[in-house]
Amino acid sequence: MRKIFDTGITITPKRGRIAGPSAKVRTAYCLSLMLLALQAISIQSSKADMNLKLYAYNKLDWQEFQCYNWLIHKESRWNPKARNGSHYGLGQMRSTWYRDLSPKQQIDAHIKYIRHRYADACIALHHLETKGWH
Repeated sequence: MRKIFDTGITITPKRGRIAGPSAKVRTAYCLSLMLLALQAISIQSSKADMNLKLYAYNKLDWQEFQCYNWLIHKESRWNPKARNGSHYGLGQMRSTWYRDLSPKQQIDAHIKYIRHRYADACIALHHLETKGWH
């Protein structure tokens, strides 16, 4: 029974230099390296998110930043390439021009939009929670 289970799960070549038990170890080693690489990618993306949050925080005061952080989290999870239908970017604005901006430019444009329309990110967040859009 063990032999059937092993051949179904473990990737081992039938012939060649690396056939046998050492092939199983190398396969496990390669898989662990791939997992480490995926973890490094997720760590880099979280660092990028933190840099964007710091950039936004420098544009706002603490109270307004907390509202803005929650607003962007609800809209795009801080993903500058997020798309929902015809809405793009961090703030999910409806413009292909906005989609083509860098993440920091998206933050600047979104804050400018919020200030123009609502005067404050907390008011925009309240509007999003009550109406479902902002």
